[in-house]
Amino acid sequence: MGVLGLSMVEITLQDINDNPPIFPTDILDVTVQENVGDGFRIMQLTATDADEGPNALVTYTIISGADDSFRIDPESGDLIATKRLDRERRSKYSLLVRADDGQQSSDMRVNITVSDVNDHTPKFSRSVYSFDIPEDMAPGSIVAAILASDSDSGVNGEITYSLEEDDDDSTFLLNPVTGVFNVTRPLDYETQQYYILTVRAVDGGGQASSVRVYFNVLDVNDNRPVFNATVYSTSILENLAPGSSVLVVAASDADDGSNAQLSYSIASGDPQAHFGITNSGVLQTRKPLDRESQSFYNLVITVNDMAPSPATRFTSTAQVSVILLDVNDCPPVFTSQKMAYVQENTAVDTVVFKAQATDADSGPNSYVEYSLGGSYGIKFSIDNIDGSVRLVGELDREEMANYTLTVIATDKGQPPLSSTMEVTMVVLDVNDNTPSFSQNIYDIEIEENMLSGTDVLQVFASDADEGTNGQIRFSIAAGNGNSDFRIDSVTGVISVAKLLDRETRPSYSLVVQAADRGSSPRVDRATVNIVLLDVNDCAPVFELSPYTIRVQENLENLPKNILQVVGRDDDYGPNGQLSYSLSGGNDEGAFSLTSSGQLKLVRTLDREAQDSYILIITAIDSVRYVWDGPELPTHAFSRASSNGSCSPAGSTSVLANGTAGAASSDLQQGLHSALPLHSRVSRHLTI
Repeated sequence: MGVLGLSMVEITLQDINDNPPIFPTDILDVTVQENVGDGFRIMQLTATDADEGPNALVTYTIISGADDSFRIDPESGDLIATKRLDRERRSKYSLLVRADDGQQSSDMRVNITVSDVNDHTPKFSRSVYSFDIPEDMAPGSIVAAILASDSDSGVNGEITYSLEEDDDDSTFLLNPVTGVFNVTRPLDYETQQYYILTVRAVDGGGQASSVRVYFNVLDVNDNRPVFNATVYSTSILENLAPGSSVLVVAASDADDGSNAQLSYSIASGDPQAHFGITNSGVLQTRKPLDRESQSFYNLVITVNDMAPSPATRFTSTAQVSVILLDVNDCPPVFTSQKMAYVQENTAVDTVVFKAQATDADSGPNSYVEYSLGGSYGIKFSIDNIDGSVRLVGELDREEMANYTLTVIATDKGQPPLSSTMEVTMVVLDVNDNTPSFSQNIYDIEIEENMLSGTDVLQVFASDADEGTNGQIRFSIAAGNGNSDFRIDSVTGVISVAKLLDRETRPSYSLVVQAADRGSSPRVDRATVNIVLLDVNDCAPVFELSPYTIRVQENLENLPKNILQVVGRDDDYGPNGQLSYSLSGGNDEGAFSLTSSGQLKLVRTLDREAQDSYILIITAIDSVRYVWDGPELPTHAFSRASSNGSCSPAGSTSVLANGTAGAASSDLQQGLHSALPLHSRVSRHLTI
């Protein structure tokens, strides 16, 4: 084993700068109160360097983040504030601090937090608050909010709100935390239009500030307009000019602004729009008035506020009575008829008509007096009060049938007005006149063969009365027992009613009557003498036909009258004068006949040769006419036993030992119109 020997050797190492300065931590958090001022030493930053000597000398600098608010002592490393810090301006800084030994360096992040100091009072967002609140805001509603801020932090920045003693009636409730206002009871603009409150804001450090809060209560249209009177009345003259003021109505509204602006109108009582009303409540006339058309107006005036839409507008009404006073602007107006009737026999002093007029005015303006104009004062008079028209003179319709009276009605206004009316007084007829024929006796001649219905005469009568009193009806009062004539009751024409026969009745004396149609008819009579002129319408007639005579044969002293034949013709004058002739049975000429009807034997007869003769004798009236037709039967010219008139035509014959043939109806018709007419007679001669 070897031996170890020890010896002490001292070696000195020369330092080289091989170590950087080292901060104790890479990040350093520091809190500094904001109220430190310029030069305040916050702390000393220290970095160590393992080197020694000059290599260990460290210099400090702030690389960034100082914002001119901090500096560092390069030798000692003291961190110093260069100006007063304000947390409210900047609450945090991040500094990069470097330690440098000349060759090597290291950095450290220094985070500086500026801690709050209660150096700020609460600050309201506005210097004055003003809020508008509708008065109909419901209790409990949020109506406003205020805001205050405090730049401090933490408790120093926590704000509490409170009301000072301005709200004695506790209308509003302030939330102490949020600054929200609630209304606690109903508002009424008409009672209080605004509220002024003082709000105090206090932070946690006791700093405080105050602000004025104005609550303006906004009007809501919750009040009706109110008239100062519910009933108005006035009187005006009816001639008040359009545009004139009548009266003023007034209303008020407790609301404000447009809610209190009023508008007036006439709701009813004036359908013709005679009145108008202004927005100031002045009632005026718009049209001419007329008391006589309408004397009283009961107007309903409406007032409404002018609350803007969509708010409800409120309305109130008042009654306005307007009485029109009369002006004499209406003349009297007649209401009575313009025609009256009076009988002509009306007694004097009888009221025959009553004039009536009305005046639409009132009072004395409506009083009416009457008078008569014109020239009939001698016949009529009028009562000036009641308008009764009296007869003062006798009337005669036949003298004057009507009168035109001018009636004047005058009122008693000032000046008076008057009207006139013409009244026609018609005089009614009284049956005081008797019908009168134009002549008392009428004479006329007519032929007896005038046909039935033929007019023969017209009688005339007149009556001075009128109407039924003057209407005449004609009749035959006497002389017409067999009704051979008739008379037209209206025209007075007399006509033949039946076949006439002069041989039966040669003349008539008719009593013709004219009667009016009055209630008590008046009558006049006239005589109509009618003479029938003869017409040869009767054939001669042998009343003793047939003749039978006996004659001795062998008579001597011939010629000898053996028979006088006599015929009759009922016609008159020449129409009734007859001549005779032998028209048959005298073939041997033993007989002759004079025109006067003397039958003579002119030759001696011999019974043994011929014991009988039948002679035909013809009687012919005034105009000779020879009939050469067949022999007519006996009855063709026979007299009608019913009325004693004669038949138109025919012959009479007697047959001996035989019968004559009958004439045909055609033959009879022909003889009916033949003139003159003739008859034949058979002469039966026995020897």
